[in-house]
Amino acid sequence: MLPKMYPIDGSEGYPRTTPMKVIVCGFPRTGTMSTHAALQMLGFNRTHHMIHVVTDTENREMREWTRALRAKYRNSGTFTKLDWDRLLGDCQGVIDYPSALFAADFAQLYPDAKVVMLNRDPEKWYESVSETVAAFQSPGLLRRVKMLYCYLFAPPMRDMAGFWTEIHHAEGNYNHFKEKEKAIAYMQKSYDECRAVVDEERRIEWKVQDGWEPLCEHLGVEVPKVKDETTGGMVTAPFPRINDRAMFQQNVERNVQGMMARANEAVFGVVGRSVVLGAVGYGAYVAWKVTAARR
Repeated sequence: MLPKMYPIDGSEGYPRTTPMKVIVCGFPRTGTMSTHAALQMLGFNRTHHMIHVVTDTENREMREWTRALRAKYRNSGTFTKLDWDRLLGDCQGVIDYPSALFAADFAQLYPDAKVVMLNRDPEKWYESVSETVAAFQSPGLLRRVKMLYCYLFAPPMRDMAGFWTEIHHAEGNYNHFKEKEKAIAYMQKSYDECRAVVDEERRIEWKVQDGWEPLCEHLGVEVPKVKDETTGGMVTAPFPRINDRAMFQQNVERNVQGMMARANEAVFGVVGRSVVLGAVGYGAYVAWKVTAARR
């Protein structure tokens, strides 16, 4: 998490407070939220996920990731290891977008971190993205109107628009619904770029269905145990299964409503100030008229 006085211009250092231990090359809808929860259970505190970007109410993370995307994919500016250590200095791991777009970079910047290639059948991945992430980015008319309203009156929405513009540029600006082959090819290309810079013994090819054992063995940690309520003995903890498509939609609606609330607050704030100023002006005018009439 960015410190309150985050030095945007890089004039001050922000030392890494914990070593980077896990780099997950995993695109959205490959089981990233479940894996994120699993890594938390295994003690890898604050594994960075898209959720940390969208819940930063001040949008500082979003602006910094936008800057990083521009540096890598547009060759506009720089984003050095010092920048990454400031942005991710308290993270022991990274997963999901936008970090998946930098998985190969992270693997080279943090050579002691283990790498997890979070796989999913490409066809199922494409189907899931089509019904969730891509659907959100290609909204219907009503949501388009809401988003335009937020864009006009809620400054954070402008940060979000810039952020997603850079992600689309990094992906090659393909149309997810019309260019299925390009979508799948880009995912596979990104994974292969990460594999190319990581030795086989340092990485694992894994999917959430594989469960705890291979993941824990690769990361050098114990399989988590929980108390069985029936027997009282310790048994293997259930592997987390969260953020299915229904939950994703709920989270999207919650975020949209939050942005609408901020836009409404800005609009009503302006309207409120206008009403007050108008009332004061009218009151002054009436007072002047009364005073003039008495003369």
